[in-house]
Amino acid sequence: MGRTSKKVAFCMAICLIALILAAGCCEFEINPRSFLSYYTYDLKIYTTGPITDVTFYLPLPVKHGVPRVGLNVLHESDFAGNNLSVEIVASPPGLNLTGAYPIIDNEPRYLKISTDRVYLNKTQDGPYLIEIDNLTWLESPLSFADTVNPYFNETVFLPKLNFALPAQTEGIPVNSTSTTSYDYQSTPIEVRQQVPIYAEYSASPSTRVDISSSISGDNSWRERCDGGAGNSYVDYYSWYHSGDSRGWQTASGMYKAARGEYPNFSHPVWQEVLNRTAE
Repeated sequence: MGRTSKKVAFCMAICLIALILAAGCCEFEINPRSFLSYYTYDLKIYTTGPITDVTFYLPLPVKHGVPRVGLNVLHESDFAGNNLSVEIVASPPGLNLTGAYPIIDNEPRYLKISTDRVYLNKTQDGPYLIEIDNLTWLESPLSFADTVNPYFNETVFLPKLNFALPAQTEGIPVNSTSTTSYDYQSTPIEVRQQVPIYAEYSASPSTRVDISSSISGDNSWRERCDGGAGNSYVDYYSWYHSGDSRGWQTASGMYKAARGEYPNFSHPVWQEVLNRTAE
């Protein structure tokens, strides 16, 4: 082997050792950073035929009585559609809250949609599809969305019928039985729910109407060299029906919370983060 080849081999060996050492440092240096919260909301209405004399009242995601997606407050202009009249209302006619899960400082808000005639499919008026998101970069992980208790602290659909939240349980450290883990997992919460919607329209017996809506919130951060972690909640409902519909109906859905990994703020890794972000 010539002198040049030996130099190349030596340089390659040094680089390989450096990469191994760097990988080792990355593996042990957790370094949580790049904190963000991301909310998504969607509302979809699809019909297999024309419907006439239409009035819908559909629940919006609310926080403290304000319809919103993350930091974005929802306005009627967000829901404008061809051949549709839209309005955000507080008290739809005939809404019965008997049996609703207790609402504390958070009143429902409904989207009213009305029109004389509409055919919401791809070849006619097009499906009614609303998609709104909100991404916020955070200075501190203390500003994360509350994905463990979103019913009380984040945007959710109200009212909820035949619904009850389970008792909260302590978090379980991730991949460890030690309470000194820097991350932990909460016991996931999944509750079936019923959400009242209003659907008044005329349609042929074979015409099917599908309505679905969801609101979700996600927290995430980067750690180590190129890894990441996060947690989330989601609240959704759906309803479908064939033929005429007259008045209040019951949509079915799920409320899911405490999904994923959570910072253990008492751990030195996160204490360092809090001290750094407080400066």
